[in-house]
Amino acid sequence: MCFSPAADFAIAAAISPVAVASLRLVRRREQLLVAALPAVFAAHQFVEGFVWLGLEGHVSSGLQHAATLIYLLVAQALLPVLVPVALLLVEPDSVRRQRWLWPLAVLGLAVGVRMLVNLLTHPITASASDHVVIYEADRGFGGFTAVAYVLATCGPAICSSQRMLRWFGVANLVGLLGAALIRVAAVTSVWCAYAAFASILVLVYLYDSRKDRGRPVPAT
Repeated sequence: MCFSPAADFAIAAAISPVAVASLRLVRRREQLLVAALPAVFAAHQFVEGFVWLGLEGHVSSGLQHAATLIYLLVAQALLPVLVPVALLLVEPDSVRRQRWLWPLAVLGLAVGVRMLVNLLTHPITASASDHVVIYEADRGFGGFTAVAYVLATCGPAICSSQRMLRWFGVANLVGLLGAALIRVAAVTSVWCAYAAFASILVLVYLYDSRKDRGRPVPAT
């Protein structure tokens, strides 16, 4: 994230209540993964705080390297798998599931495996430049992989029949493209911080879902 470790820790602290509230609103097992997204993003920002601390010399290089690896594993290997599966599980429209969400889930799995192999077989470094963290792994994104990553992480929510989840997808797409325009070398760090705030829409979706389940079905 931009600015400092304090910014990452502040984002983690701000999103933590959202994460707790989202998990408390779960009423069906199918909602558990989507409800966990704010918690994943909050923990993600917390981990990047230690990357920053390492870059500033406040923690050991070993701890910084571990934090860098965990951060990139979540951002590049976990999210393209977790997001489409989470959205697939809560999608009530069978046509959307078959036509869009299943293919995107398969694509996400392929992207996640590709990223995992890249992270485990190439050097991983992080550096600070102009108030952002630049991860060396970001430079390994080929054009096809980058497009597939965007489709896997933003496409499932955009294809959802649930209004708030669609807004979540649109917000993430705008944030990701905006982060790339601001500084493509730092896209992972900048976008993941933005996505943490966008995950507030997941809480709104869960709250609306609970209200909808309590409403009587209109007579026909």
